[in-house]
Amino acid sequence: MNTKADTLMTQKQPEVEPEGQESYIVTEGKKRGATRDVRAEAAYDHYYTVLRVHAGDAILTDNWHTNQVLDHARNNFEGVTFAMRTLEAWGAMIENDHRAYYTAGGRIWMMDLEPSEGKKKRLPGTGPGAGKK
Repeated sequence: MNTKADTLMTQKQPEVEPEGQESYIVTEGKKRGATRDVRAEAAYDHYYTVLRVHAGDAILTDNWHTNQVLDHARNNFEGVTFAMRTLEAWGAMIENDHRAYYTAGGRIWMMDLEPSEGKKKRLPGTGPGAGKK
């Protein structure tokens, strides 16, 4: 028995050109498992070196918690080159090629960025133990 549904199933459907990626699942960082929209500029690997992590215009309370969070952010970001999508997966919001915001410990930290051609080694004089004697 030949039905209309059978006829539709046997007809060759035209191939549809795949569209650009609209979203992805975060596989790393503190937002693991979350779905994010893919921005046009994040579709390609853009690399940024984090030159400095600081509080911006904020007045920080000098206490153990603030110092620990700032030290942690500096030790793990300063002097390191990251792909844009990695920074965003970790929760950083990239404002432009020279500035990003990162929330940690209930505070917003500023990241001074420098565009990079690709992944490079950590800048000298940054990271754990930098500035300590």
